[in-house]
Amino acid sequence: MSDQPIRFDYAELAKPDRTHARLYTDPDIFAEEIEKIFRHSWVYVAHESEIPKPGDYLTTYIGLIPVIVTRDEAGKVHVLVNRCMHRGATVCPYEKGAAKAFTCPYHGWEYALDGRLNAVGLPKGYNPGEIDKGKLGLREAAKVGSYRGIICAVLDEVPDISLEEKLGPALPILDAYMDLSPTGEIEVGRSGVYKHAYHGNWKIQVEGSVEGYHPVFTHQSAFETIGRTMGINPKSSFTGSGKTGLLGRDLGHGNNILEVYKYTDEQVSQRYPQAYIDLLKDAHGEKRAMAALRTRFNLVIFPNLAILEYQFRVTRPVQVDLSEVRIYHTMLKGLPEEFSALNLRRVREHEFFYGPAAFGGPDDYVAFERIQQGLVADEEAPWVLLNRGYTTEQVDAEGCRYGDLTQETQQRAPYYEYRRLMARSLEAV
Repeated sequence: MSDQPIRFDYAELAKPDRTHARLYTDPDIFAEEIEKIFRHSWVYVAHESEIPKPGDYLTTYIGLIPVIVTRDEAGKVHVLVNRCMHRGATVCPYEKGAAKAFTCPYHGWEYALDGRLNAVGLPKGYNPGEIDKGKLGLREAAKVGSYRGIICAVLDEVPDISLEEKLGPALPILDAYMDLSPTGEIEVGRSGVYKHAYHGNWKIQVEGSVEGYHPVFTHQSAFETIGRTMGINPKSSFTGSGKTGLLGRDLGHGNNILEVYKYTDEQVSQRYPQAYIDLLKDAHGEKRAMAALRTRFNLVIFPNLAILEYQFRVTRPVQVDLSEVRIYHTMLKGLPEEFSALNLRRVREHEFFYGPAAFGGPDDYVAFERIQQGLVADEEAPWVLLNRGYTTEQVDAEGCRYGDLTQETQQRAPYYEYRRLMARSLEAV
């Protein structure tokens, strides 16, 4: 950011029940989001199952900044800026792999898995004092934290909250997601990754990951196919009033959840083998096991991660009107062989709805691009409405706002944190 950053009144641009179209189209606002949200707050970078052994690494982005997530020889996780400290080339060109060190292809500077500068090319050409290896290691994220394998990082530190404070009421939901495995662990991306780019702002996908209003309109072909093949009506949850009995909740700090299904104990028994249910009860206790089995949900960890039943969805801002989405399939770790069909079902149901030629995901990306096309008419129609159910929103015992899943509580949720982060002054940093 420049010494005199452009200032916007985000309380006016992101009201509790609506957002201004400029938030999705203005490149100066986008630049400030990259600085204040992606560089200076907790951002998801990887899952520990993707780098299980010392030497394993993957490359990703924190906002626009390329980073390497590594596990060093001692097993410690590091998040390093993928930029040689000499002339700026990225030192790792691969998405994932295993390495003993990273060597810049331009001048041979070599970096250890923890970012330390091991060696420089043609070292005798440097005069005494021209190279200080202790100060020329790869830049490391100011904070790195992990919860149930979910690795998040803060690239540049400012006084703020811890990772567990950031997750808050989302913690038991993450526990339930992991507890579908008898070991309490999942594997992310073992079966690959779907990559989608769309010409639209990154926040459109964040809002869309917990969108309960659109499915009966946008995904009619999926509903019709499910109805024909399974003999059920997926629209049956929706009444004429639009009320479903399922909830959208604001979990604080921009995080939010959309309940997709709530199973009764009888429905749990119909969906899962009794031996698997008993296995989870033995592993986690009856209360935790049933909490994991009863609910299917879409969860957003603001700003860039969505966790759905079968996937980790990571949204990367590229430009104000261009975003990339990477969808990593998740598997339950530690399942005995007799329950392998459960992981296979996760794969097949994931393919059916979210694959490149599937019945759901492609519909959404078309809608996202059409939203971006329409938002350029910001003088004629400046507001994006998020007011459905706003006046009837309620607050639960944990202080979380909630409403019916179609009522946009979960779409409003990120903007409470958005306003907080965007109002911060970083001039002293």
